[in-house]
Amino acid sequence: MLLLLWISLTITLLFGWAVYRIKSCGILINDKISGTIISVASFPTQVHKSFIALFYSNLVRPDIYPNINGLKVSKNYIDSNYLLLSTYDVKYKHPIVKLIRIYDQKIIHEWAPNIDELKKIFIKKDEAWVHADKHSFLLTHPLLSADGSIVFHDAVPSPLIKIDKDSKVIWTANETFGHSLEFDADGDIWAQSVSMDSKWLLPRPFELKDNFILKISPNGKLLFKKSVAQLLIENGFRGLLLGTGPYENDLLHINDIQPALTSTKYWIKGDLLISIKNKSSIFLYRPSTNKVIWLKTGPWLNQHDVDFIDSTRISIFGNDVVRNDYDERLAEGHNEEYIFDFKTNQTEAPYTEFLKKANVSTITEGRSDILPNGDLFIEETNNNRLLRGNTKDIVWQYEERINNHSVAAVSWSRFITKEEFKKLTFLKNN
Repeated sequence: MLLLLWISLTITLLFGWAVYRIKSCGILINDKISGTIISVASFPTQVHKSFIALFYSNLVRPDIYPNINGLKVSKNYIDSNYLLLSTYDVKYKHPIVKLIRIYDQKIIHEWAPNIDELKKIFIKKDEAWVHADKHSFLLTHPLLSADGSIVFHDAVPSPLIKIDKDSKVIWTANETFGHSLEFDADGDIWAQSVSMDSKWLLPRPFELKDNFILKISPNGKLLFKKSVAQLLIENGFRGLLLGTGPYENDLLHINDIQPALTSTKYWIKGDLLISIKNKSSIFLYRPSTNKVIWLKTGPWLNQHDVDFIDSTRISIFGNDVVRNDYDERLAEGHNEEYIFDFKTNQTEAPYTEFLKKANVSTITEGRSDILPNGDLFIEETNNNRLLRGNTKDIVWQYEERINNHSVAAVSWSRFITKEEFKKLTFLKNN
């Protein structure tokens, strides 16, 4: 018995050491052995996730703002704009997208695709997206066209799907898409994908991810694809890519690509403003010449969402978290909205008072838009709350309440202005 105990203890210690070596150094002997060890070590987590999925929906979340029930408005404010809300719906018992008029929460239109049909799409030969079910699948960052069609993907990297105004599938694009989706000036879609097999990261440690910039036509055809690791190396940023800190498998984590719709002194139409979360960096990339024309690291930390504001300024939603392999924590207790001005080369944070007062604190994800009147729209994704505020105060807050204790998950919703709403031709005969 003592011998068996000694052998068991020795094996346990050796196995724990092997997992530590893989997580800290990236590889043990070879990829195959390392992959087997990590698969065994993660087995209890998979069992736990499977057990939870049997009894609970991951899209029904605990409510941390019990004083909000639907729309909570400050000082009788009437907001006659709209939300394109990606959320879970108790009526359908699966995720949907709603076009909502804000001031009275009237549903103007909704998209409720057949989840069983989507699950079939999400299963490819030799590669199954097992997360694609009604308990965890989300219609992430829906991109709305004037004809009522929307394009979306899952919150986990997945194929891209386009459905019509009646929620019927039009086409799919079978890359591993993730994060933001945006139209350019010509109506093409810019997105990003993830790959575990990139020659630009060889010789590579175990499971090292590269990100790709993708341009997709309105009918789902791939028009452009470029490795972000490749373009950084080609533009002299090899040190930023590979030399800033210890090994981690997700070197880049591209989470937003914003195409420039017009030309200015500081960028031209077709340039891309790109967020590299895990380097706390953003850069302007010109696909036509393969040039990085500007790059800046911080003061934002592990940011999500970058936007063009006007001819000289851009905005950055800084999650402002400090992270390691096991945890992420807010640096200052709240998220921050930054504005960088190319004309003055200065960075400001004019919405701090509002963000602190509202306790906006999504550790990951999160979306923001600076509205035409200067107000700030926020999706606090982790906490399933939408907000509008000015530089000092909260204007309104919104949650999709399910019951007294739970709210529905949200997934990269959009603020639709009155002017944008008027361009939706599919509603004119409704």
